[in-house]
Amino acid sequence: MKLYPLLLCALLAACAGKPPAEQSKEPATPADSGTSTSQTDVVPKGEFTQIDISRSQQAMESITGGQAETINEVLKSPNDYAPPVLYLISAIMFDNDYQDQATFWYYAAQLRARSDANKSGDKTTHGAVSQLNQRFGSRINPYALSNPDRLAGIVGQVLEWDSQQSRNYDPRWIALQGQDVINETQVNFAPRDKWPEIDALTRSQYRQGLEQALAELRERQPE
Repeated sequence: MKLYPLLLCALLAACAGKPPAEQSKEPATPADSGTSTSQTDVVPKGEFTQIDISRSQQAMESITGGQAETINEVLKSPNDYAPPVLYLISAIMFDNDYQDQATFWYYAAQLRARSDANKSGDKTTHGAVSQLNQRFGSRINPYALSNPDRLAGIVGQVLEWDSQQSRNYDPRWIALQGQDVINETQVNFAPRDKWPEIDALTRSQYRQGLEQALAELRERQPE
């Protein structure tokens, strides 16, 4: 069964026909690093086959297939879906003039994707986060940066919201986007009891990055 890298490839395919996103500075957090493998014919082995991305994959296929009602279903239970689904929804919202809502879900997706990558011992998984951010941040980031106070408010809401939620999706989806999936059979991932701690640390780092970026933005603003 061909699983890798279904989530990322399906998400990027949703933007087929649109110009590739340019590199954009993401003010809210430190820059991602690493590269994700671009191979699409890798068949996961061992523990990688146990990573269940079926619900998220089905949602993206449904949304990209034109079934708009799936978006409402996802928004009713966003904790059940991996971050790429939220990235996709943010893009659709932005295209339909729901900019503030799009900004919220974009940064929620970014926060969760980054904390999932932080759980992985395969550091190349951060490349998948960078790729997603570059693709979807090219339009949302300029909008967010145009109003630092609005950006602070929205990202503050994201951090508060995420701190009160229980994530029901499997964060190991990110392992399918790294290099280990090619040759390894065991998923190098933090133990489950460490996940809440990593999520909290990522939120803290995210907030610090936001505050630093906002300070720089305000310094550059004309009097």
